[in-house]
Amino acid sequence: MYYHGVINGLVTKKVLEIIRDGEIKSATKRNVINNTGFNENDYISICEYLGEDIYEKYPNNAFHKYILNNFCFVISPNIEVETPIFIHSTETQDRFNLIRLRRENKDKRYSDIIDERQVKDSIPFSQIEAIGIPYDLKEVDGFIKLSTFTFLTREEFQEFIATIESYATILGIKIVNSSDPNFPLTFKKDEPKKIK
Repeated sequence: MYYHGVINGLVTKKVLEIIRDGEIKSATKRNVINNTGFNENDYISICEYLGEDIYEKYPNNAFHKYILNNFCFVISPNIEVETPIFIHSTETQDRFNLIRLRRENKDKRYSDIIDERQVKDSIPFSQIEAIGIPYDLKEVDGFIKLSTFTFLTREEFQEFIATIESYATILGIKIVNSSDPNFPLTFKKDEPKKIK
């Protein structure tokens, strides 16, 4: 399985747009210019879970940063992916060298994240196996933080989860708890628990 997390910007808007569009789109397909990440404009960053023993050695990993405890999409292992060339160090002084490296090797993909994989253009919902919902997020100072720009009250969080669960039911897509300590090794077979 592969995973695509939604953690930046207006998380609620982004999750609903993906569901509405029926696909996860690259920056180009969303008419957005994005030259900062390794996925650039035409690729979507996804994650392959490599296991905690690998993550102990490589703390800069996509699974802990973007998937666990976040809204995410679980993607079929049958999708066509590219495995970027892993670059160990991307200190600030190396950024220009990395940009040059990418421009001079347009046929190659690079990443400084050990478990990043990339998909060109889009991921259709026919390849989505489940939607991950972080049921166990804690409320701090009256709000649940989904990103720098998305803070929800407990009631708003519950309403948003109910909306996603409703869409998942309509689409026939499974729901998994992305806050479960066993995620992604086992998906819960029972109904997702409701927030108290």
